[in-house]
Amino acid sequence: MNLWDKKAKNYARYGKLNDIQKQTFEKLNELNIDFTNKNIVDIGCGTGVWTLHLAQKVKSVLGVDNSKAMLEILQEDALKNNINNVKTLHLDFESFYQENQEKFDIAFLSMSPALQNENDFEAFLNLASQRIYLGWADYRKSDFLDPIFKHFNTEFKGFYKKDLESFLLEKNINFYKFVFDETRIVERKREEAIENALWHLSMNNIETNREEITKFIKSDIKETIVSKIKLLVLQS
Repeated sequence: MNLWDKKAKNYARYGKLNDIQKQTFEKLNELNIDFTNKNIVDIGCGTGVWTLHLAQKVKSVLGVDNSKAMLEILQEDALKNNINNVKTLHLDFESFYQENQEKFDIAFLSMSPALQNENDFEAFLNLASQRIYLGWADYRKSDFLDPIFKHFNTEFKGFYKKDLESFLLEKNINFYKFVFDETRIVERKREEAIENALWHLSMNNIETNREEITKFIKSDIKETIVSKIKLLVLQS
């Protein structure tokens, strides 16, 4: 099974704007990013946490993701909220840009590992004249996951030495950057916490079992996550 399909049932869903989303839209407004009548592609759209908010500002959104289960949740929430200008495409990013013939007004990507190499970076930049990227910056700390990672001699894998920002700097491509500080509390039932830990370890190619993980998780948990998230904006 696709690991992101496995994650879908416990992944965040569309709802009220969170603090990072509010700050992001404020910064985009300051940069005079106009969404009116625009066609957007949302790469690695997942369950539509951003997609459905964007859809209410633009003409149309195409959400692309390699998780069928997440796209089904996106479609369910779009229907539930009477948002009818969103289409989805079940493809990984490389397959998408190799097949895609469409030019968009805005390319959007948030917290997705879809961009893995220089070909991906260039393809993302070529999708639209305006590009908006949100990714991990500097660190992400979890008082729940970090001790488990330490036990298995691994760490959070969301940071890449070679990411879109390093590519832009190497190519002398101008961009706007802003870094948000985020602290959030996530409450999880014991079983959900166990599944979450197992999922993160699987993403890190760590083989273990439920019995080993349950040693760390004796009851429901309240996880504190502290992180930095960067917003990159490029306009042609």
